[in-house]
Amino acid sequence: MTVILPKETSQLSRDLQAFTGVDVMACDLCEECTLGCPAAYAMRMKPHELMRAIQLGHSEEIHWSGAIWTCLSCGTCNTRCPQGIDILRVIDGLREMSRDFEYYNPYPAIPALHRIFMGLVKRYGKVHPLGLVLLNNLRMLTPFKDIDLASPMLLKRKFKLLPRKSRGTNELRRMVTRVREIEKSLPIEGGACIPAPPGDSL
Repeated sequence: MTVILPKETSQLSRDLQAFTGVDVMACDLCEECTLGCPAAYAMRMKPHELMRAIQLGHSEEIHWSGAIWTCLSCGTCNTRCPQGIDILRVIDGLREMSRDFEYYNPYPAIPALHRIFMGLVKRYGKVHPLGLVLLNNLRMLTPFKDIDLASPMLLKRKFKLLPRKSRGTNELRRMVTRVREIEKSLPIEGGACIPAPPGDSL
């Protein structure tokens, strides 16, 4: 039996499909994603519940649950999904789209870390671990957090004091700029535009 949802109910799933290329409506709620998810115990909305909420258009419940920020991005859900749905891409899409709204986020450090990570990659062509730690601690107003680990990590040469640019950094920047331009030119149904992914600047 085919269930046809009202247009306003399925708007979120259609927006996500236009944004990510993933058809959430293909999910049959088998719960395989939740059964394999290592972070499911900490989620207010389990992965399969998240997929159902998207199908029903419950965008506020999704964002206020904080589930999209609890996800570890490990990809286990993708591996276990018998329908071959890229659930991780759906969650990434929700994270990117959430920038346009001021929803509750129980883990504010996660989007901040993502922005810093992407900023370093754009600037140097790769992440600089020491810079990532320092900038994230400053962003979270905890500049001396984990300072006791700095000396042994430096002595063991796990960290480099200064970042080095990778070859092809300029090409990477041009590619990122081009992707942003393409994303801005692609409309989502309902008149909204695709938001640019977070992390362009520090």
